[in-house]
Amino acid sequence: MLQQKVDEEKMIQFSWKRCLEFGLNPSELPQDQVLNDQQIRQLLAKNKELTDAAIPILEKFATILTQAGHMASLTDKNGTIIYTLGDECFKKQARKMQMQVGANWLENNRGTNAIGVALLEKNPIRVHGDQHFYITARFLSCAASPIFSPSGQIIGAINISGKKELFNPYHFLLSQIIADDIRNCLLLQQSKRDQQPPIAELEYTINKYVSYPYVSLDHEQRIVRANRHAKKILGESCIGKKIERYQHSFTIEPIIHDSTSKHFIAVQQKLINYKDLYTFADIKGSCTKITQLKELAKKVAATDMSTLLFGETGTGKELFAQSIHTSSFRAHQPFIAVNCSAIPESLIESELFGYIGGAFTGAHSEGRKGKFEAAHRGTLFLDEIGDMSLRAQASLLRALQEGEITAVGSHISKKVDVRIIAATNKNLLEEISSGNFRADLYYRLRGILLSLPSLRERSDIIEIAKSILKNSGKYLSEDAKNLILSYSWPGNIRELSSALVEAAFLAEGDIIYSKDFQLEKEGVRSTDEPLIQSLKEIEKETIRDYIRLAQGNISHVAEWLQISRNTLYRKMKEYNLKL
Repeated sequence: MLQQKVDEEKMIQFSWKRCLEFGLNPSELPQDQVLNDQQIRQLLAKNKELTDAAIPILEKFATILTQAGHMASLTDKNGTIIYTLGDECFKKQARKMQMQVGANWLENNRGTNAIGVALLEKNPIRVHGDQHFYITARFLSCAASPIFSPSGQIIGAINISGKKELFNPYHFLLSQIIADDIRNCLLLQQSKRDQQPPIAELEYTINKYVSYPYVSLDHEQRIVRANRHAKKILGESCIGKKIERYQHSFTIEPIIHDSTSKHFIAVQQKLINYKDLYTFADIKGSCTKITQLKELAKKVAATDMSTLLFGETGTGKELFAQSIHTSSFRAHQPFIAVNCSAIPESLIESELFGYIGGAFTGAHSEGRKGKFEAAHRGTLFLDEIGDMSLRAQASLLRALQEGEITAVGSHISKKVDVRIIAATNKNLLEEISSGNFRADLYYRLRGILLSLPSLRERSDIIEIAKSILKNSGKYLSEDAKNLILSYSWPGNIRELSSALVEAAFLAEGDIIYSKDFQLEKEGVRSTDEPLIQSLKEIEKETIRDYIRLAQGNISHVAEWLQISRNTLYRKMKEYNLKL
């Protein structure tokens, strides 16, 4: 909320500066021409799709706006008001300053105001009292949010205005909710229009590509349909996105329907091979924390954002890294893992970026390709990133920022397309404070942070143990289960697996007893130590992670969590979570 306030203040400062550059005078009375009836009818016809979607949504909030003494204004993309609704007394007062249908509220006409700033900055904004440029508007408090089309273009704005003494911070949130609802309505309308694929496309795909991943594209090359093979690669959320981000793995082919209509199809003819890598199906356990983490990781996989995995040794960081890769659109491309702690500092650059022949003593005469180049178009997994030297960190940061590498001994740079997944068991923020890790590299790597729970935090330890013993023919006694639950497992699942294999070997019969385990005594936990986090802690962390993943889009978070927005707002307030 503090950052939001700072951003708003900056936007308003820039707006005032622009107004002064326009030559506007705060003490004058802005009285530009309002459109006549014929011009308004033409404007409404031009924006019919927007008004058809917006007016029913606005009418749902009519009672709230009227009781609060406020009004809502809908504008087109050029800032001209095309519809108003709300308290009639306030609307009469607003008309005196031309806040009415047919009036334009861009900055160059009306100075600093919520509509003008929201459209220009493409962000929600509140303008309260004296923040308005013109003195005549300073009795107002306004909140506006831009409205985006399904393709991401600004097509208008929604503005909620009232007297400044009646200001309520929820009106700012309400403007965003209405704007989101309007876009969702437009998305639904477009989806219905695109639901039936053209006959030409059906014939083309059935005859040629029925067994391959393919997507259908509109004239802007946005994905409008995808078969199940394609969705497995691109993710369920690929609809509506441009194919550009996936183009290196899909071949685009045009389909001509008639002399005026062009359509495209994108096909990937190389199918995925999961044979050698883990998938999310390999991540076992019914613990709420791990199942929720898997769902979050699946959504991360559908993006191309860099990902940082944090967790103790043996919690399954590489298992998650491979699963994210095999569920991503890069699944058919290389997955290259690098253990940063195992490479000497003197060799890290040649290991990552490769080298040319004769680059240094002992180098192969033909040179060698580095890990970045080997992972081109795929995923590079940087394990134990916290152990990388500062010199190597600087080289890595440069490669990530520029998207290109230079082999040791060479002066020629190569472009690389690599998704980065990094992992560490160290607290990198503490390492930054200690001067052992670069802050700029940390924030470059931490597009999405996934914190893996330790085994002692999980509620399904016995279930995991049984899964490990599944093919051994051995069973756990009650005292063995109690021992497993009381031990702290500093090596986590890796240590549990090793201990169970050893205990199964030492057990004389089919039953494994506590005496068959060879565990360190200092690893035994106090019975007072909680085995799992409280459900409220899990819920709070999950909501916070989803808000970050959705970049603050409340509608998306509510949809992913399968709860209403009202419930989500209540829980955010309960847990003191901010957008």
